[in-house]
Amino acid sequence: MIYVGIDWADKNHWVFITDDTGSKLGSFSIENSPEGVQELFSRIRKVVKEQNQAIFALETSKGLLIDSILDAGYTVYPINPKAVDRYRDRYKVSGKKSDEFDALVLANILRTDRNNYQPLLPDSPLTRHLRTLTNEYKFLLRLKTKLSNQITSCLKDYYPVALSLFCKLGQQVSLNFLKKFDSPEAFEKLTKSKIKRFLSKNHYPGVEKKAEEVYHLSQEPQFNVEPSLASAKSLYMLTLVKQLETLLVSLETFEKEIEKLLNQHPDKDIFLSLPGSSTITSAKFISEFGDNRNRYKKISSVQAEAGTCPVTKQSGNQRFVYFRRACRKSFRDAACRFAFTSMKQSSWAKERYERYVGAGKKHPLALRCLANAWLEIIFPMWKNRTLYSEQRHLLKMVVKEQNLPLIKSGALVSVYY
Repeated sequence: MIYVGIDWADKNHWVFITDDTGSKLGSFSIENSPEGVQELFSRIRKVVKEQNQAIFALETSKGLLIDSILDAGYTVYPINPKAVDRYRDRYKVSGKKSDEFDALVLANILRTDRNNYQPLLPDSPLTRHLRTLTNEYKFLLRLKTKLSNQITSCLKDYYPVALSLFCKLGQQVSLNFLKKFDSPEAFEKLTKSKIKRFLSKNHYPGVEKKAEEVYHLSQEPQFNVEPSLASAKSLYMLTLVKQLETLLVSLETFEKEIEKLLNQHPDKDIFLSLPGSSTITSAKFISEFGDNRNRYKKISSVQAEAGTCPVTKQSGNQRFVYFRRACRKSFRDAACRFAFTSMKQSSWAKERYERYVGAGKKHPLALRCLANAWLEIIFPMWKNRTLYSEQRHLLKMVVKEQNLPLIKSGALVSVYY
């Protein structure tokens, strides 16, 4: 068996190869290119003939280099950079660091402590496609929030009344209004007939009532804004509105593509059966859990990776509980968002959340606790490919709380996940 540590970078990767005795079998640099990857495999094949005789360690779990190694049939272990930093002190306490030294540390981590780490277990191409789409969709949502905040800030500087006209700035009717009536002067000149025509054209419900409301606001005194300031701010605002409109179209395209892929995934019914779970939420859960059932052996591993359970430190009589920061942030975000939406359709989830808040927990902590409870339910569903049933779960809670025997008849066995 040989152990290959790779200190990856943008242009060149440093590779260190060792064996069970710790002997140096090779140390070299390869380019971040297809040719460089082929050179790496060529050198590996000179040492061992079979793919299962070589395992790789890197400080990342994604990227073209990782994909190439996995596609070639090799096993890859992703090592947390913080762990690598701690291992450096085992070799040199001076703090010295170099690419070759980091590659050596990575290779020796596998040689001495491989049992403490989990290899990458690739998901199906469909799941990887969904993961990429949902990750980029989340980035676009953040960009939408950023643009909406920029438009809000701009309007506050010269046209604040426009912020109180519609409930959401990021909806098409709001953007169309800003494009058509882009200044306080244009707003003050509005008539009821103009407002009605605009609302009707944009298919706004309750045209008469809304037209009366907007017209009343247009007749109230407004801030006195210099024409030059209004002109400059209007130009900036319209630029942001165009960007937000383009982004909204892109988000809709992403949503349709995510829904299309979700409908093809064999696990879709598992996550769609959850109360309050939307298409995006289900796709996100699939991308976070994956479809390789060997990835997680127990529920605590899922809860730790999702960051919903805390970290406990104990020494002697002292015991401290901390917020878990070392986790997959996207997983925690998905679990907490689902926990929030589940309260609308799940009676026990709402009751559990209110119990947490009543005990003095703040909203974010109460949500994490509820998400932690949900993962305890979702994990066996995912593992055993079963659907959620509120009635089944409530019955399970009753049995647990009253400490009833789990199996009294064959009929009760099917109640559990």
